[in-house]
Amino acid sequence: IANFRTTAEDFYNKIISHWRVETYHYHLDMLMDEDEHIAYKEPYSMAILRSFALNLFQLYHNENKGKKLPTGKVTMAEIKRTCKYDDNFTAELFEQEYV
Repeated sequence: IANFRTTAEDFYNKIISHWRVETYHYHLDMLMDEDEHIAYKEPYSMAILRSFALNLFQLYHNENKGKKLPTGKVTMAEIKRTCKYDDNFTAELFEQEYV
């Protein structure tokens, strides 16, 4: 950072960009247990599926903030937990139109 000159706005954008990636990886690690899964066959495909599911959780979370699920408050962890036990809720995730 000290080897080049730039504006405060440029530093701000770089920091925000970095933390977007870190937050995404945090959710992959904590919600999807990405570090615990070892895919010997098609690891790239498994990573895509985990990312797809995480994105569905995030879209649902963004549209339903402040509401409640049958199991509790709408959080990313509750969305995942509800998907595990409620096939109708999981189908609802896939059927919603996200804009």
